[in-house]
Amino acid sequence: MNSRLGGDFKNTYVFLKKTEWFGEKQIEAYQLDQLRKLIGYCDENIPYYKRIFKEINLTAKSINSLEDLKRIPILTKEDVRNNYKDLINPNFKGKVLHSHTSGSTGKSLQFNFSQDAVRYRWALWFRHRARFGVEPSDRFATFTGQVVVPISQSSPPFWRENWAMKQTIFTMHHMSLEKVPSIVNRLNKGGFAYYAGYPSILFSIASSIEELGLKITQSPKVIFTGAEALLGYQREKISKVFGCLVTDQYGFSEGCGNASRCENDLFHEDFEYGVLECHNPILNDDGSRTGEVLATGFTNLAMPFIRYKVGDTATWIDSNCSCGRHSKTISKINGRNEDFVLTPEGNKILRFDYLFKDTVNIVEAQVVQKKLGEIIIRIVKRESYLESEENALRKIVHSKISPKLEVNFEYVNEIERENTGKFRAVKSYLNK
Repeated sequence: MNSRLGGDFKNTYVFLKKTEWFGEKQIEAYQLDQLRKLIGYCDENIPYYKRIFKEINLTAKSINSLEDLKRIPILTKEDVRNNYKDLINPNFKGKVLHSHTSGSTGKSLQFNFSQDAVRYRWALWFRHRARFGVEPSDRFATFTGQVVVPISQSSPPFWRENWAMKQTIFTMHHMSLEKVPSIVNRLNKGGFAYYAGYPSILFSIASSIEELGLKITQSPKVIFTGAEALLGYQREKISKVFGCLVTDQYGFSEGCGNASRCENDLFHEDFEYGVLECHNPILNDDGSRTGEVLATGFTNLAMPFIRYKVGDTATWIDSNCSCGRHSKTISKINGRNEDFVLTPEGNKILRFDYLFKDTVNIVEAQVVQKKLGEIIIRIVKRESYLESEENALRKIVHSKISPKLEVNFEYVNEIERENTGKFRAVKSYLNK
């Protein structure tokens, strides 16, 4: 409890609920002030940046606008691995927490968080939840990939109660059809203001509830998903089965940037937390810009990242959003850069969720590419699945993606998750 909502959490939460209504000039002034402070701090305390800033002749006083960020070299994941010790403040006095990512290529990335930065991030997340009528004191259910109940356990409860946090934890390892009825019984006892969890896990249990003909009689106000991209067909099914709004926010383990959806379903940059840049933008026909996400974080002084290449692409739009917020607006998070299929024509296809929008006989699916010119669709099928559905999927691929792409199928009992429990809808083994 203390590591998340203790310390200065409450004051930060109150502050963030005020600043989200800043005007454009206030936002720009705030970010410029924070950027100057960050540059000065890194110049004094972070060996890696001392060296970089000296090479490019950069000081806090030479920062005149946010455009000056572009003077600083991009920080890649490999840079972090090779310069780990030099990216840490050796004299940092606060409590430090160690974290890591599993890495989609299997290469782990290590980094440090100050406890203050962790609490700031939780305050940010709860600001997002407050937009939909949720407060930090509300009771909630979590759907996670962590093992909190022994996998061998064969009788209920298939969940754990965290009374201190007013949280009930459901794990993906106990979502089989024979266990779902007791999980639904627990959910229907009510008391949950909201659910939070991986969209793939929520989609899985929603599909099972529907297949078994069960009903959720005590719906939460809202469901918040995270850690994975929320796909269209997942969102539709989760909302239908649980009878509520489904929304999400965009963040990443490294914790140096964030964007949260508003009531109009657009992502707004959480400008107090850092700067999200659109790098190498491509101008789309509708005037939007799609580019790589670079993140500069303001809060984690134990190990600051400046212009960090997250590995995602996103689409920014110029919007005077009627929600009343004025921070930069993102319409879509397009996915991990490495998570795409390369077609024979040279196109990069990041999203395939529309293939499965109307397929009621598929529990879940994953698109895999091991060689150029071919994809494998891994499918967990229902008993009612027909072989003719292969042809239907092939036709969609050939008409909407590439007529030259060979489509093969692989049927599995379950689709393997990453070490963290994340589900990857697209997985490429090509050497890019």
